Amino acid sequence: MIADIRQMLAARPFEPFFILTSGGNRYPVPSAEHAAVDPQRSRVVVWLDDGSSVTISGLHITTLEKAAPQRA
Repeated sequence: MIADIRQMLAARPFEPFFILTSGGNRYPVPSAEHAAVDPQRSRVVVWLDDGSSVTISGLHITTLEKAAPQRA
């Protein structure tokens, strides 16, 4: 799953997505700057628009879901 996140973060054009976890949480990644994979490739950090962040263990990531396109 971590490799998939790295690929989605590097994609051009970037497509927003959500990270879903085994605990039932759903974290938005609206831009490539909102997330990063740690150097050991075992965790993902997601920065939220309210200034907070969450670190997610790769073992708890269950699904990646593409965000619905925004209408202009």
